[in-house]
Amino acid sequence: MQFTELQTLIIGLWFVIIGYFFLLFIYFLAFRYREKRNPFHLGFGLFFLLLGVGRILYLIWDFYAHIEIWWRLATVVSWLAIFTVFLALAYQILERKLWQIVLISSPPLIIALLILGLPWMFWPPSLTGGLLTLGYITSNYAILPLYVIVLPALFFYIGSQLTGQLRTSNFLLGTGFLAYYGGRVLQAISPAIGVIIAPVMVMIAIGIIAMGVLLESSE
Repeated sequence: MQFTELQTLIIGLWFVIIGYFFLLFIYFLAFRYREKRNPFHLGFGLFFLLLGVGRILYLIWDFYAHIEIWWRLATVVSWLAIFTVFLALAYQILERKLWQIVLISSPPLIIALLILGLPWMFWPPSLTGGLLTLGYITSNYAILPLYVIVLPALFFYIGSQLTGQLRTSNFLLGTGFLAYYGGRVLQAISPAIGVIIAPVMVMIAIGIIAMGVLLESSE
């Protein structure tokens, strides 16, 4: 299989990003969770692990095997990643109020299960001759943008309630996630432009998130 220089560069950038995802997973699981036993750190670690796995599956779909099973698995794992991070945040903020935690965090899990069981409702345009399915519209243009806005907003809200390094840490995390999903949205809206800008934005976002994580751990 022959790749252009641009495709090779893009694949290389994404693999660097995947490496950072796995490093963040190891950090949260092996250090933060083992030390504090806080489910918030466990949820965050699983979030970065799922992001890394999902990106590997998307790379297979985009560059190696344009077969629907790879898109389906990648999309399911990506929605599960959103589920885990919102479950962790809801647990942290709502102080174990179960019904509120379930209400806030369950939609990404429901979408993941639907894509796993009813993928034809969510097929991307490349598998439907350019047509948009009802599930694709609902998940990508309604629910996903809502969570993309809410996730950074939650970190900004938490930061506004704190002082010192924890305040700065949460503001950095909010900014990092805003940049991360901004790159992903750009890639979805304009693939021709986003194909190279998205991984660059994501790399910058990972750097900001890593700084926020380090500040949080040093407090």
